[in-house]
Amino acid sequence: MSTTRTDERKQGGPLVLGVGPVGKLAVSWAVAGGILVGGVVVAGMTLAGQLSGFGLLMTATGLFGVGAGLGFIHGGLLGYVGRPAEVTRRDAVASLAMGVVYAVPALLLSWLVCGWIAMTSVALYTGRVAGLIGCGVAWLVGAALLYVGAEQGWSALRRLYGSWSNARVATLLVAALYGGLLAVFVSERPQLWGLPVQVTPTGAVLLATAVTLWLAGPMVGLSLALLDRLPVARPAMTFGGRGSALASIAVALTVGIVLALIALPFYTAAYGVSTGGIAGVLSGALVDEVLFRLFLVTAVAWVGLREFGFTEAKAVGVAIAVAAVAQVLIYLPGVLALGLPSTTTLLAFLLVTAVVPAVAFGVLYWRQGFGTALVAHATALAALFLIAG
Repeated sequence: MSTTRTDERKQGGPLVLGVGPVGKLAVSWAVAGGILVGGVVVAGMTLAGQLSGFGLLMTATGLFGVGAGLGFIHGGLLGYVGRPAEVTRRDAVASLAMGVVYAVPALLLSWLVCGWIAMTSVALYTGRVAGLIGCGVAWLVGAALLYVGAEQGWSALRRLYGSWSNARVATLLVAALYGGLLAVFVSERPQLWGLPVQVTPTGAVLLATAVTLWLAGPMVGLSLALLDRLPVARPAMTFGGRGSALASIAVALTVGIVLALIALPFYTAAYGVSTGGIAGVLSGALVDEVLFRLFLVTAVAWVGLREFGFTEAKAVGVAIAVAAVAQVLIYLPGVLALGLPSTTTLLAFLLVTAVVPAVAFGVLYWRQGFGTALVAHATALAALFLIAG
């Protein structure tokens, strides 16, 4: 017995035979994600007439795999950063590895639950008692599993927030992103990626919630964590990172108006270019600044400074260039869909609406703060909206 304890101490702590808190959260979120996306969403879309019943089980299975994979990844990350204080990094990684093992039988069982939930419309259509009972039981079991995932996730979030200095900033950013996405999705009701299906108002709410939880939240959290670990002075989150707040706001307004005037000819000419609604204007500015500046510029600059030993000027220059290229690539399909009359016009449009703004906002973000870049971006889009309609 004494030899065993000595071996455990040499390895850095007691041996963990169970799955542990990190693995539990990863598994519970994998199960919840699979049931939510493959079961609840599919059932809701078929009941609303937005999804055909043909090949329903195959569709549910594919979406179950997507939801389960995303759930495990996000649950594992949240469990790792929000682990209890007594759980070391080594124990957290070991717990996550055990979670992979436990996830296999858990997902097999939850797939059955998912399948029954997805077949709700079929059970209602046939009216068979066995099918209705099976679906009813599956909904109850699924609700219980979703509750377990939510409860474990909430516990990890509380631990994380209690020890994280950026908790309030992250909460405000994620809440603002959720509000912007919700406004855009409800008003425009986009099609699901890769499917000729337009979401319903309820689906728009679910889609905005999923994008916020699975993409926006982790992106904001990672960005703020990288900012804290920069080996140079970090950009401010508000205004006046390198100057007064009033000066930064004045610069932001000026830059925004100048960029709007540069791009204005494309919006007043008969090219079919539209500014969109005011909700799209404000949420578009926020999403772009979080994705391209707060996340991408910060991440690339961090890699250049920490891994390649770049000077600050070189690291930031490369980061702004990478973010500008990424912004052009993301904008490109929409620009091509405009059907601009020539290649020259297309390149000029990309230059004044993507490249130049990306560089300007990147410089503002690093020198004057995230708030300055955001106000400049919102000002440019709002000015185009007011002038060109």
